[in-house]
Amino acid sequence: MINRSDLENFWTRGDIHTRIHKAMSEAGLNNKKLEIEDLFPIDQYHARGIAATVDLGKRMPISENQRIIDIGCGLGGPARYFAKQFKCLITGIDITPSFIEIGNKFNNLTSMSKKVSLQIGNSETLNFEDEAFDGGYSQHVTMNIKNRKDFFLEAYRVLKKGTFFAFSEHGLGPKGNPIFPLPWADTSEMSFLLSPESTISLLKEIGFYDIQIIETSEKYISGYEKMIDNKSKKDKPILGIHVIGGATMKERSINSMKSIKEKRTLPFEIVCKK
Repeated sequence: MINRSDLENFWTRGDIHTRIHKAMSEAGLNNKKLEIEDLFPIDQYHARGIAATVDLGKRMPISENQRIIDIGCGLGGPARYFAKQFKCLITGIDITPSFIEIGNKFNNLTSMSKKVSLQIGNSETLNFEDEAFDGGYSQHVTMNIKNRKDFFLEAYRVLKKGTFFAFSEHGLGPKGNPIFPLPWADTSEMSFLLSPESTISLLKEIGFYDIQIIETSEKYISGYEKMIDNKSKKDKPILGIHVIGGATMKERSINSMKSIKEKRTLPFEIVCKK
């Protein structure tokens, strides 16, 4: 069982506050009002970055002023994008305190605090009333959830009837056993992958319906290749997920790309209804 301290250490990789402050200073972004776009290189902490967030957003039927939950919000980058794009209200929860602290600071810097609220929370025991939200989503979180049924049950519980739930993840591929360390796990003790078939079966069991799935392997291979190529150049970008992921981010990204190519993992997106 991974405790909260170990989780915090895994995700922050040391003094994340100092690394972000230094990178933003070098990029000329400290102590000034920002647009959310200024933070895209650093606050979209998942493979493919903002492109993955935009793709998922195109599949989510969000309307203006709806209240949406982001389960596993990280630094809040996707939440700020969706709040601005759809003129909706986002409540984000994440188990990593440093991510929430930095994410709310980013909300202030981008004048998004009235649209986006981030708080510490556990995805398997959401601290919200039944049917509190008009929709929900999660990006690259479920790979770390051992009790996937509780995760989906809680998402189902807090959503109103007739609404949607969308998520993206790296599923278990036909060859199985990914190569560690990975962006979401240093060892198998932190990684709990399910096949797309098992995931769909579990969603149906809980009560979700109209389950639409899109495989995204080629997009992620391309995304990883671009990321790794950038990091091999002398003039690597100041801002990027390497600032969040620390010194081992390149190795973990390479392993994730290899795992997809060797069909050990299979990235996909799902949108379903309650």
